Amino acid sequence: MGISAATVTRLVRSLLESEVLVEADALRTASRGRTAFTLDVVPERYRFIGVKLTADTAYAVVTDLRATVLDQEATPLESLEVTDVVATVGRLVGELRARDTHAVTAVGVTVGGLVVDGEVVADSPFMHWRDVPLRSMLAAELALPVHLDNDVVGLTKVQHWFGEGTGHESFALITVGAGIGFGLVINHQEIPTGVAPISHYPVDPEGPACPYGHRGCMTAMLASDSIASAVSEAIGREVGIDEALTLAQQGNPGALAVANSAAHALGRAASAVSTMTGVSRIILSGEGVEIAHIGADGLRAGVSEYDTRESDHHDLVVRPMTFHEWARGAAVVAIQASFPA
Repeated sequence: MGISAATVTRLVRSLLESEVLVEADALRTASRGRTAFTLDVVPERYRFIGVKLTADTAYAVVTDLRATVLDQEATPLESLEVTDVVATVGRLVGELRARDTHAVTAVGVTVGGLVVDGEVVADSPFMHWRDVPLRSMLAAELALPVHLDNDVVGLTKVQHWFGEGTGHESFALITVGAGIGFGLVINHQEIPTGVAPISHYPVDPEGPACPYGHRGCMTAMLASDSIASAVSEAIGREVGIDEALTLAQQGNPGALAVANSAAHALGRAASAVSTMTGVSRIILSGEGVEIAHIGADGLRAGVSEYDTRESDHHDLVVRPMTFHEWARGAAVVAIQASFPA
């Protein structure tokens, strides 16, 4: 960093005295003088609670400073009325706090949709909310510092600091499920991507149309409702997404054809993201990412279809994540806000 050892000592003294940092291993150096030590955080001193809201359930985890999950819980949302959701989160957080003797430093909450300035859920199609001052309402309910963000932002943060993106200066995250999500880190910096920036990116000009009439976009090809609808049409009866994926895994011809087509579209999207951003590591996740395993051949074909390079420049990671992992992302929103890099 170009600063002297004495300056480093002065800068970290208060952090050592407050036990935010501790001295760890001694460093062997050729120079004489005082022994240098590596510094480490004290993760067990801190507790963070992360809450991920879906359209029917609140998922929560308790973590330490390194986002290690120490406890978790989930509770159904009896309604999507904002006051009811706030009360449910209050009870959930209260239950987790009662099971831990440590004080909670902060709470992170994530939701699918547009979050403005970490304060207001401007638009959440899954929750049917518009212009909801959720952060302030939760802060009043919990009497704790609360940090609010989009759920894909939270998932990107946890992958950046503690997951599949750790040690990589650049990576992209694509999530498939009820909606399509996109996160991006370039040169160790999280890049704002907005909400649903690739949801309607075209991946198959001959594909079905989404509710907005976009033919063959990612929503039309990969969203859970779209896959379930396509499988229902293929087999002649209505099925949900779970049964659609199960039928594809069992080799049902109609369901398997839909799965391969969807995975091929996902591969095309991953290749496009890599080409346009220059990143090689692409993390595929979300509650619907099993489609990447079922249609593995289609995924590989989609990735390489328009790549004219001779060698494989793609580092594709398929990482299924539960909603508690998304809640862990919400905890990291709080961790980063409390200890900004």
